[in-house]
Amino acid sequence: MPHHSRTATSLTRDRLANAFGSTPFTHADLAAIGISRGQLRAAQAQGYVTSVNRGLFAVQGSASQESAADAARRALKSLDGVQAVIAGRVAGQLHSTPMITPRSAGFQHSVTEVMVLKNSLTHFGRRTSNILVRPVAEFPDDVVEIDGIPTTGRLHTAIDLVRMGLRPANATRARSLALPEALVILDATTRNLGDLTPGEAALRLQGLRPRFRQAQGIRAVDTAIHFVDPRSETPLESWSRGHMIVHGIPLPMLQQVLLGADGQSYRVDFCWPEARLIGEADGLAKYGDDPQSFRRAKAEEIHRQRALEKDNWRFVRWTWDDMARRPLEVMRELSRALANSPLAA
Repeated sequence: MPHHSRTATSLTRDRLANAFGSTPFTHADLAAIGISRGQLRAAQAQGYVTSVNRGLFAVQGSASQESAADAARRALKSLDGVQAVIAGRVAGQLHSTPMITPRSAGFQHSVTEVMVLKNSLTHFGRRTSNILVRPVAEFPDDVVEIDGIPTTGRLHTAIDLVRMGLRPANATRARSLALPEALVILDATTRNLGDLTPGEAALRLQGLRPRFRQAQGIRAVDTAIHFVDPRSETPLESWSRGHMIVHGIPLPMLQQVLLGADGQSYRVDFCWPEARLIGEADGLAKYGDDPQSFRRAKAEEIHRQRALEKDNWRFVRWTWDDMARRPLEVMRELSRALANSPLAA
């Protein structure tokens, strides 16, 4: 392929990365941003785009093909025996910490961050073979081993991800997460550590906060601390609540048990009792992983909604795809539903 064609194809890759980040996309998505199927095929031929499933594609390298454990072991091996601790995104993957990269973040570098003591190396902060060395005066006192890999502790890792979780290809420095994505990480982490209330979660985060002093991106953590709530049970719920906060939606009650017209009790994701409004974040996991489970769960969901609607509750529902593609529209729908409350008068 001529050089100018290769350059044009790499520009297509950049456009895709800026539009979709690490999120898979379809032919319809391509048409919406003005990229033809021919341009897609050319990007695939050059290895810039990979097929995730029939009719579904992703930017190659937007998610590492190497397992977190393999990436960590490779990074440690490259240091020739120097004592080190895995940090950052790879540490988050080792802890199974949920993390959402928004589409607006664009193409992300795949980097393994490694903590080393300042006195153990002569060159610091350099990237070598997708490894980023972070020099520290001393290792944190809560380092854990996961499959034999020394890793920053669960809470330390969560704070690192919030303050430096994004590494855009066109940026020289890491970037912090916005509030919706920060809550995905902090809600899940504090819940996993046993916190049951926002107060408990905030105290846990504040207890570790002095370790980071004025570290890069720490203001994102300071902001998120006031909104962390371990009662959010899924990343989609946390992500949704974060967008509600950003867009000025009154904070809902979480995981409330409501009585339906059929006399049965039903738990809901979000509710605004004064507006008789229920918000439901519909992730696929709630419907099971086989056709029979899906049909049964959907039937139960329909019965549940009808029972609550007969008791004068109204619903706004959204999916993961809605939050990824049109969060502003979802927030506007919630705002209209709250404004049109039957009790508003």
